[in-house]
Amino acid sequence: MKPFHLLILLSAIVATPLLSFSQDSLVTNYVKKNANTFVVNDAAFTGNGWDNLINEIQKSDYVLLAEDHFTNEIPFFTSAVMDKVKFDNFFCEVDPYSAEIITSKIKTLSNTQLEKYVDDFGNVFSFFAMEPEFKLLKKLVKANTSVYGIDQVLMNADRLICSELKLKTKNEKARKIYEDIELKSKTYFADFLKNPSKPMYLMTDDFEKQISELLQLNISQKEKEQIEALKLTAKIYKEQNHHLRVQLLKNNLLNVYDKWANKKNLFKYGAGHLPKGESYLKIYDIGSLVSNIADSQFKNSLHILIVGKSGALGSPFKGFPEQPINENSNNSKVLKPIFSAVEGNQWYCVDMHPLRNALENKEIVVNDVTLSRIINGFDFVVVIPKVTAAKFPKTE
Repeated sequence: MKPFHLLILLSAIVATPLLSFSQDSLVTNYVKKNANTFVVNDAAFTGNGWDNLINEIQKSDYVLLAEDHFTNEIPFFTSAVMDKVKFDNFFCEVDPYSAEIITSKIKTLSNTQLEKYVDDFGNVFSFFAMEPEFKLLKKLVKANTSVYGIDQVLMNADRLICSELKLKTKNEKARKIYEDIELKSKTYFADFLKNPSKPMYLMTDDFEKQISELLQLNISQKEKEQIEALKLTAKIYKEQNHHLRVQLLKNNLLNVYDKWANKKNLFKYGAGHLPKGESYLKIYDIGSLVSNIADSQFKNSLHILIVGKSGALGSPFKGFPEQPINENSNNSKVLKPIFSAVEGNQWYCVDMHPLRNALENKEIVVNDVTLSRIINGFDFVVVIPKVTAAKFPKTE
């Protein structure tokens, strides 16, 4: 190879990371110019970033809060939003039946009875198993906000659903099967906590057999609906079928459309579900659906991503260790151009509209597809400098 050609090749190799670094710096500069800060003050938030957010939230009927799960700070943030803005409906990442059961218990049980119920069943409440999330849910119920779950059934929540079905069924054989599923689910889950390589009951052939038998019995339409939901859940988990799960989310959301059309709605889901465009996983999720519905009504949905820069996330299972946030993980690295603008202990609220315009006008170039989806998919990004891991309630 001639020296001149070699020089060009070496220049290209060296220039590629420099170009990437330069573009990251441009993104960071835009973030700095379009960020406002706020702080926690006397168990509430103060600052321009907070005031701007509340102003935008008050203007939208469709507010979507995309989160990192299992922190103390995000349910606290959501609760603070609720202190400022009244919502008619709250949509969350649990199934419709669990949401109905849990909210019903909050409404009807005494404090002592509720504590006992949480001690027995809390581990199957999905994210609401965590103390700050359950506290948020109680606040929602007390505020008369309607709570809707639209997800699949949690892998170990077959016990929760069957514990209620056994009380309502008029078919004695079905009741015995519900009781058997409830007992086996609890046993299998206890074994899983001791050894995570063991399956939960919902993943077994015996569970599939029990579900098939139930569907052959003379049971109510409400029972059949829930049994079919359990059957579909098992299929999603066994196949690891994310597309099918998203289809279910959107189907369940549209099934209750008349409950939330023209109402004030808050959606709180994992970050991947709520961009207004294509999600991180190359699919159009519920964020896109809600965005289009709002658009069809000549309105705007508001998409807010809230993430922790450092700290730790809780574990979904009691007794399992918390997970420190790794700045070198894929999730953190993609946000590095945004995180680089965050300094000190203040929370940052970044207005993404100027970045979106700069990206569209080719004033900045973003090679990372996920980062471009974040810029295009969210109106604001809230960065928490350090998050702490949510814990299970101490009920022992």
